[in-house]
Amino acid sequence: MSESILGTSIPRTRVSRSALERNIARAAREAPGSAIDLRRDACGHGARIVADAARDAGITAAIVDQDGERFGLGIATAPALPLESVFGLEERGEPAMTLAAPVLQVKTLRAGDGVSYGYRHRAERDTRVALVSGGYAQGVARAIGSRAAVLFGDDEAPIIGRVAMDVCVVDIGGLDVGPRDEARFFGAARPDLLRAWADATGWTELELAAVVGLSVPREEVA
Repeated sequence: MSESILGTSIPRTRVSRSALERNIARAAREAPGSAIDLRRDACGHGARIVADAARDAGITAAIVDQDGERFGLGIATAPALPLESVFGLEERGEPAMTLAAPVLQVKTLRAGDGVSYGYRHRAERDTRVALVSGGYAQGVARAIGSRAAVLFGDDEAPIIGRVAMDVCVVDIGGLDVGPRDEARFFGAARPDLLRAWADATGWTELELAAVVGLSVPREEVA
């Protein structure tokens, strides 16, 4: 269980400084002299975090929103590094953002019982479900209901029914999951989880990560 979400009932993103540094350094080797793009709070990854990582990777200039802070970087005179490369959202990359949320409640679902808006999902068998914090108000795309999964440790569990405003329902079956345990929606360990969001929505992984990053509290990790 992650200590970072204890005592709260809301999802959070964790942005890895070291992953950013590795991604930026690799991209900069392929495009020397490039700037870093910090607009829209660095696509929800945190402009300060990304700027610090970029400086450590040898980047000296930034593109910012109008009147945006440059965090010690100069004014860009060259194109920015590709954002997908910076945030690790390409095939060889290391995703810098993880979205994690606590389990709020666990209950038994009987065969035939429905969940979420409109009861569009009905259990085919007796099972157990977890109510997990995080819905479309926090950037969890509504379209991923019954089309994506979360992780509890290394165990994968499907999101079922429609994603609600602040929560979603996950079929945990016989997994040892209880209230306050952590569910991970996507992140470095399983980049394919965010890819499933892209397949379900038609949005890019960068767009999806940016919406989440701009919608929930964020913390920097090593």
